[in-house]
Amino acid sequence: MGQERLNAMNQRIEQLFTRSKLLCFGRYVLEVPQDATLIWGTDDFETFPNRAKDLKQIVEAKRDEILAKDKTATINFSGEGPAPNVMWIRYYADAAAKQVGLEGFRIYHVVGPHIFRWQTATAKSVNSTVETITQKTIFLASNLRPRTPSDVPKEPGLCLEYGFLRDAPYDKQEYFATGLLLPTLPDVTFSVESNKNASTQGSNGHSLLKQINDRRSELGGSYPKIVTLREGKRTVHGWAGEESLVRRADGTHDFEWKFIGETGNVAKPAMLDVTMYSKVKANRVGAASAASVDDDEAVALWDKLLNGLKFRVAVPGAPSDAVALS
Repeated sequence: MGQERLNAMNQRIEQLFTRSKLLCFGRYVLEVPQDATLIWGTDDFETFPNRAKDLKQIVEAKRDEILAKDKTATINFSGEGPAPNVMWIRYYADAAAKQVGLEGFRIYHVVGPHIFRWQTATAKSVNSTVETITQKTIFLASNLRPRTPSDVPKEPGLCLEYGFLRDAPYDKQEYFATGLLLPTLPDVTFSVESNKNASTQGSNGHSLLKQINDRRSELGGSYPKIVTLREGKRTVHGWAGEESLVRRADGTHDFEWKFIGETGNVAKPAMLDVTMYSKVKANRVGAASAASVDDDEAVALWDKLLNGLKFRVAVPGAPSDAVALS
């Protein structure tokens, strides 16, 4: 009878994935139910969706903001950049920046109906010069294109919320964070965070289970009362990580899987962290009156979503089962 109930619970989750789709972010995709959408976190670009017509106004507002922030700030140039559909602001944020030659750049790319803005500065310590910034600006202008949420490109590059960057080099930070909105299960949140260049030194390199056990030892009898549904090592598409699936005393499901890789390795990023919570309301975990899934359903949903996390297309060093599109 217990197995029959388990099959019924899994069947409910399987039903959600009867019509699934891929959603992309950064170099990754998630296989999700048809009605799911992504909630975008931080990336390298600040985006102004459907505001290309407001470019001049947006640039002027930022120029005024820079000057208002410090009375010694100076604008070196504000206008057309070194490539088509680009404007940039070059400035010194204050007198000290000018003295040491730390020139700031705010760079605006018009891409279809959208504007993408990024910022940088000259810095000898990282070989960031006017020439290298200009080269990057020209590269981005040639390789950024607009993208809709349903567009999952089959070429190498990075998915942005409203755009796609073709031929993105592998030598950058590559920090991606996204969440998943599931209308059928509105109290459930699922999120992914990846940081290729994070440090793995010291406590940054501690595995998930070590972090949990250290916390348990520190708190002793004050450690929260939980029910452990599953815990241990778990390899996902070649990423040898660990997972902890628990239910809190208030009924909240608190699931996490974490992989610690190598700093700078695109196929095995320094940090890849996945979490899922139930009983979420207004972005507060535990605030909903009840979870919309029981333990078996929560575990089944977790397994489907976690197994659906892959690279969109091949990256150097990634095994074939970690790649969604060939």
